[in-house]
Amino acid sequence: MKEYGEVLENIDLKKYNTYGIGGHAKYLVKVDTIKHLEGLLKYLKKEKMPWYILGGGSNVILPDEDFAGVIIKLDKLNKIDFNNDIIYSEVGITLANFVNTLLNEGYTNFSNLMGIPGTLGGAILGNAGAYNSSIFDDLISLSVMDSFGVIKKYAKEDIKYGYRYTEFKGKKNIIVAAEFKGIKGDVALAREKITENLQKRKNTQPLEYKNAGSVFKNPVNYSAGFLIEHANLKGFTIGGAKVSMKHANFIINFDNAKSRDIIDLITVIKKTVKKDFDISLDLEQVIVKWEKLDEESKKEIK
Repeated sequence: MKEYGEVLENIDLKKYNTYGIGGHAKYLVKVDTIKHLEGLLKYLKKEKMPWYILGGGSNVILPDEDFAGVIIKLDKLNKIDFNNDIIYSEVGITLANFVNTLLNEGYTNFSNLMGIPGTLGGAILGNAGAYNSSIFDDLISLSVMDSFGVIKKYAKEDIKYGYRYTEFKGKKNIIVAAEFKGIKGDVALAREKITENLQKRKNTQPLEYKNAGSVFKNPVNYSAGFLIEHANLKGFTIGGAKVSMKHANFIINFDNAKSRDIIDLITVIKKTVKKDFDISLDLEQVIVKWEKLDEESKKEIK
C-alpha cells in the first residue's frame, strides 16, 4: 500500500477523533493524491479489505472494537485553485484553513463556518452550517468517487441535500473535490465577526472537554439543547459520558468514556425528550459500525 501514500500500522484511534474514543485500526493510509486514492480503493477491493474514510474525527462515534481494516485519511488532499470567482478545492483541508485561505483572497461568504471543527469533506458530507448559513449555499458542484475508484461530477441541483444532510452521508462514496462560488466582501469586518463568533462558541460550548459537536439536529421550531435541558438531563451521566452542563446538546467525554457510554446516553436522551415533549430527536452525529473482514480474507496485506 505504500505506493498510495504514508502507511501506519496498529493505530490507536483515540488520537484520531474528537471524542477520544475507539479501539485500534490495523492500518491507516494517508493518501497523497486523488489518483492514489483511486488506486488504493481498487487494491483494497481486490484484497477484500474493509476501509473507512475518517476526516477530522468530529461528528463521529467510533466503535470500541478494533478495526481489522484500513482507515483512509485525506489530509494531504488540500489543493485550492481560484478562477474568476470560482473556487476549486480538494476536501482534505481543514474547514478553518479553507475559510482562512478564502479570506486571504478576499472571499467572505464562508466566514460564518469558522469554528466548525473537521475537514471540508466532512462539512460538505453533513451540510454543516452556522449562523443561518450552510456550506451548500454557494456550492456549484461535487466530484465524488465510488468504491470502485470511479469519479462522477454532480451539479448542486442534482444532489439531494437539506438541513445537516446530504445523500452521500452514510454511503460508500468519497467526496474528493468541490467547486464553490466566491463572493468578495469586507475582509476586516468578516474577521471581526469571526472573533466575535469564536468567543461566543467558547462561552456557550464545552470546548474544554472532548466532544464531537452538536449531538442532535434542531427540530423545527425548537432547539435540541433547550429540549434536553428542560427534560432535566443536564449533567446526566453514563459511564464516562455526560450531558454538558454548559450546553445540553453536547455530550462530553469527561472520564475515559467508551463508545457504548455515549450511545447509551443518546438513547436515554431520545427516549426522555420523546416522553416529555412528544418530539423525536434526529441524531446529527454518525454512529460508525466497522465492516467485517471475510474469514478467508483475513490474511496479511503485503
